Amino acid sequence: MIKQSLKEQLNSLEGLLHQLKDEEYTYRSTMLNQATIGQHVRHVIELVQCLAQAYEQGVVDYDTRKRDQRIENSRNFALQLLAEMHQAIDLPEKELKLVVNTGNGVHIVNTWYNREIFYNTEHATHHMALIRVALKEMQLNIVHDNFGIAYGTIRHKEKISAQV
Repeated sequence: MIKQSLKEQLNSLEGLLHQLKDEEYTYRSTMLNQATIGQHVRHVIELVQCLAQAYEQGVVDYDTRKRDQRIENSRNFALQLLAEMHQAIDLPEKELKLVVNTGNGVHIVNTWYNREIFYNTEHATHHMALIRVALKEMQLNIVHDNFGIAYGTIRHKEKISAQV
């Protein structure tokens, strides 16, 4: 189920945050242009929040998120928000409008709630892959092998392994 995939990604992030020290959460990674794990976690959380908050109106605009620095600077605050998100994800399918800002202006496109859940899952995976880079830089081997790996890549590797 699509929603379960996003929940699994958020659970993986929660698990990571429970293992990190505060100074590791806010460590400025040279490999990520001085970005922190907290900044990547904030970005993931805020996009999911944006979708959940826009659900009632039926219009999603990811560019209008808060960019709340408390999330990127407080591991405990991020953990609290991650724990609250699971219920926000469990909304029924619904047609939505997506506000898209491009170099050619603002556009409105049709989308569906589950499509945006899928987008958020892939988006989280992308940021988790970047988080994994910061963890390697800090020499922290604390995540599972599939952390930050897309589901399609995992299935492809399993298929190849089965053929050997």
